[in-house]
Amino acid sequence: MGVSVSSAQSNVLSSIVGNVVTFPTAVKETGFIFKAGGVIAKVVNHTCYITSDSYGARLQWGDSTGLFSITDLRKGDVGEYRVQDSHGGSKTYQLAVWDPVPRPQVSSRNKMKSTCSVQCSVENGREVTLSWHREGETLSHTSSPNLSTPLSLPLEIQEYSAPYSCVATNPVSNKTVLVKPEEHCFESVSKPHIETSAAGGSRRCTLQCSVQNGREVTLSWSTEGETLFHTSNPNLNTPLSLTLEIQESNFTYSCVATNPVSEERAAYHPSQVCEEHGIRSHDAVLYIMFVLRLVEFVLVTLGVGLLIRLYKVLTQHRQVHLS
Repeated sequence: MGVSVSSAQSNVLSSIVGNVVTFPTAVKETGFIFKAGGVIAKVVNHTCYITSDSYGARLQWGDSTGLFSITDLRKGDVGEYRVQDSHGGSKTYQLAVWDPVPRPQVSSRNKMKSTCSVQCSVENGREVTLSWHREGETLSHTSSPNLSTPLSLPLEIQEYSAPYSCVATNPVSNKTVLVKPEEHCFESVSKPHIETSAAGGSRRCTLQCSVQNGREVTLSWSTEGETLFHTSNPNLNTPLSLTLEIQESNFTYSCVATNPVSEERAAYHPSQVCEEHGIRSHDAVLYIMFVLRLVEFVLVTLGVGLLIRLYKVLTQHRQVHLS
């Protein structure tokens, strides 16, 4: 950013550390520039001579414009300057050199969407102002003469259709941070849902946990305070799911869904799912064994009956033959 000249006092020049300031009074042939009453440079017959070691090559004179400039401004350059031309005319300037205003930082105070709020902070300095804006409207602002503590300004987010802006300004610069509500405010995470299925064997089963996906949602299985494994996915179009395969156990397993503002869980003990599958499997085996035994009994009975009948037929045939 260049030099600013105060509209109230045209002899006040303001600029930023590291920038350039140019004094508007021209010296075409012969003239001087003073600081605090002492000559720091002079122009004689279109040639400039620097007389102050504190400026060196930073103090320059343009032979085509006749204007003095100071480059690479420093805090020590502040003060009163006077430019005098060969006709005796002079103009006095008060130079103010400022640090650029720091970039503000935004942090979350409350991330729950219904009560979402953020806070903007900036390192304090001379004449620093901090303000919140939305769609061209200034919502709030603050400033403080106490330079030892940062400036801060809270904001309760109530509208989500357009972003907010936090702006830090001083007389020569400004810095803006754009705040999108959806990046700071979260809905509560959905409750996870568990489905069960047999996984082969009377004491083995599979649990599948799923939850509606959302920003920064994580799904995990845990037991006895230990997280077994977890998953997350930036693709918000599909639910998150996580499978757990378990055998007979006395532990309770929990499926936990979390996001930055809430946690929901669903808990299952193997007796609720695995043993139930096991009992059904065991009953089926017993039924099959019963049917097989019944078939075996019927076949044996029929065989014995057939043998008895055949014996009787043979006996009768023998008796007839003997008679």
